[in-house]
Amino acid sequence: MGTRGSEWLRARNAIKTLCVAAVAAGAGVGVAHADPYLINGLTVDSHQIYYDGSNGTLSPEIALAPLRAQGITQLIFSFTGGVITDGTNQLASADGLYSNGVAPYNFYQTRFSGTYLGVAIGSTTGIDPAIMGVFFSPSFVGTPQDSLDYRSTTSPDNRTALSYSPSLNQPFWIGDGYSGNNPYGAAVTGTQQVFNIPDGAEYLLLGIGADINLADNQNSANQQTQFNGGTTGSVPEPESVALVGVAALGLLASRYRRRT
Repeated sequence: MGTRGSEWLRARNAIKTLCVAAVAAGAGVGVAHADPYLINGLTVDSHQIYYDGSNGTLSPEIALAPLRAQGITQLIFSFTGGVITDGTNQLASADGLYSNGVAPYNFYQTRFSGTYLGVAIGSTTGIDPAIMGVFFSPSFVGTPQDSLDYRSTTSPDNRTALSYSPSLNQPFWIGDGYSGNNPYGAAVTGTQQVFNIPDGAEYLLLGIGADINLADNQNSANQQTQFNGGTTGSVPEPESVALVGVAALGLLASRYRRRT
């Protein structure tokens, strides 16, 4: 086989390999990432909650299918920032604590309409304004479990567990994502907590789940506040990986055409 023939064969094999990779990626096959995974670019503003009928803002749905397709079954979180929960100028951490370590409010079985887009959600007991989450299934039927008791006055302290395995549509503690109870402005302490995604969960919902009045969650100047969560990298969508493969195919083909 001549030199040009060898080059053609190598190019054909490379293109074939990339085709297989692109198809597999597009189908979510063979794209594995290690558990647990930290979702990039999350924000939770001071009015966000996961209940219909509140005077706040309904949580957006964060799709879990792209993560499931890549083998992700566990999440971790890392939230910073602070929010105002009662019209004052005091900021509280994602663990719901002022800079002096005091929890502004503890509320029992907050639920408003008890639904998210008409589907039942359990009630939330905990600190206002700490971050809570829900692994949500829109096809859930029955009575979901209420959250554990995440109030600052509860013993033993359910906020400091190293891992959580909530059931579908059951609110669960997130806070700043670490096992330490960290006040606003303080250095983060504790171990990063792991959250197991239950089978059947289609979306992640986030909000100030225990708050009973979200309308006053800004200061006197009506400045809104929020928590921010992120990571140093993100898992690519399967479709994005497939597009990279297709682009590489085009590049190889164009190079071969120029050389021939």
